[in-house]
Amino acid sequence: MNELQRLAQIAIQQKEGVLGSERGGYSPSLHDLFRVQLRELGEKYDRRSARDAIFLLLYLHAYVNGTESNDYYMWAFPTVEQIRADTGIHGDRIKPLCSLLESEGLLITKMIAWHGNPKKMYLPLFYPFDGAIPVNGAA
Repeated sequence: MNELQRLAQIAIQQKEGVLGSERGGYSPSLHDLFRVQLRELGEKYDRRSARDAIFLLLYLHAYVNGTESNDYYMWAFPTVEQIRADTGIHGDRIKPLCSLLESEGLLITKMIAWHGNPKKMYLPLFYPFDGAIPVNGAA
């Protein structure tokens, strides 16, 4: 085994740990998000918005509910304040970035009643969804 292969074993072991949920679980992120989507969004919008939109999408993936036994499986529901505090994205930019992701088929959002109050739910997708959004569309 050469030096590069030996060092690659570190990454392989880390990958196995992530896939085995030893580090909080995982969600696959496609290389396409950076190799294709980031570039296309940067050309269509601006590079800063493209960068922040992809970052926000990956952040939302990290916060999806992984419990299959309830109605919120695969949905994320951090507050704007939480997103802002964790990411450094200004609160005024979160809604436009979500709209950008929705228009590109990478995110679905819904408003639901949550303990008597409205709650924004996010369904981050893994690649652009080009079909019709089922059940009421995005909120």
